[in-house]
This record gives sequence, structure tokens and C-alpha cells, in this order.
Amino acid sequence: MLNLILTDFDGTLFPKSGGELSLEFINKIVNLTEKGCYFAVNSGRPYSTLKKLLAPIKNRTLFVCNDGAQIMYKNCLLYKNTISSAVAKKICLFVNSHELSPFAALRERNTPVTDDVLASPGMFGEDIYKLVFVKNNPTEASIQAVKQLALSNSLRICFEDDEYLEFCKADADKGIATDFLIKKFGIKGDILAFGDTAADFEMFKRASGVFLMSHATHLSYPNAKIIENTQEFIVKEL
Repeated sequence: MLNLILTDFDGTLFPKSGGELSLEFINKIVNLTEKGCYFAVNSGRPYSTLKKLLAPIKNRTLFVCNDGAQIMYKNCLLYKNTISSAVAKKICLFVNSHELSPFAALRERNTPVTDDVLASPGMFGEDIYKLVFVKNNPTEASIQAVKQLALSNSLRICFEDDEYLEFCKADADKGIATDFLIKKFGIKGDILAFGDTAADFEMFKRASGVFLMSHATHLSYPNAKIIENTQEFIVKEL
């Protein structure tokens, strides 16, 4: 019996930017969840963005946000693994002199870490799930210095490209978040997982069926099935 569907968002559930949910997919998720199957989106994006993009099924979706550091369901916080304000302040003060602009992922939004915020004792006065740094042409030495400081404070790199460098807690990932869901909801049946990056592999380890997007030609995962479109597959095959 199918008990849980896990899917990455960017490049997987929405294979292209500006995509949307099909009516057939929305109806399928409604049908599956009414039969007792849980549907979870497991993403690096913040909750506010995911909730907006999945509005038609937001009350039927488990939102695993910020690379596994936060889980929301029906607008309630189920799980968190947060960065302390002391660690966040230390790293953000450091990057101010290293050509990076700091942002913090909070419960409902991503927001700049300004000088006023850094001057306050508790920073935002709420949980910090992830630190996001915008690269402003930093030197390689600056990037490496920031990484070293973050890693020495029990953070891990959860995303990096030419524009962004992102950190969450070292023990926050999609697999650990999946473990929480399995225990919380007593998942005992089949688990299907869909993804397109190596960041999804920890989620894959918990699944009985793994589906890898065809555009992820640089990746392979044992016994993974290659598919073209996650929404269409779920509509037609589940």
C-alpha cells in the first residue's frame, strides 16, 4: 500500500521555472490523500514560497522546507532544526567584509540581515532555519574563509552556485526530515521519492521506489527509474 509520496520541487515537481500544477495532478493528490496517502514536497525553498506555489493543495501537503530544517503542515510547525542566533550573528558579521550579502530564512520569509538586526541581542527574535549569502564578486579566498567558519560552527553547505552560498545545520537534511515524517505519521507502507539532484539522495535512501528525472544525466542511483515528468507520472501511474 502506498503511504507516502516525497518529491523535490525545482526541476522535479516543477521541471521548469514558471510552471504550475495541472488540474489532473491536483485531483490525483486530493484522491490519494483522501485514501490515506501522505504527500510531501521536500525542498530547499522557504515555506512562504512553496505554500503560494502549491496553493490548491496546501492543506494536503507536508512542506519540508529549507533543505530539511523545517516541516510545516496545515500552517503548523511540526519540526525544526535551527541555527542559533549567536552562530548566525558570528557568520553574518564575518561575511560583511567578504563581498557577500547575508539573508536569513525565517519561518515565513527570507529577509536581509541588516546592521540593525546584527546590533540587536536576539537578531530577529525568531528561529533561523538557513543562512543565504548573495555573492557580490567575492574572491575565492573569501568564499573559502566563509565556508571554513560555517563548517567549524556545525553548519553544512546545502546549496551553492555562481550567485548564492547557503548553509543549514549539519544535521539537517532531506533524509532526517523524512525519518521524522515516517515516525510522526506511522508510515509503514510504500514510500515513493522523486528528485533530480544529489541533495535528494538522503531522501531516496528511505524510499521503496525511487524516480530520477531524465534531465539529471550526470546522476545515477541504484534501481532508480528514469521519468520525464513527475506530475504526469503520478497522475497516470498511481
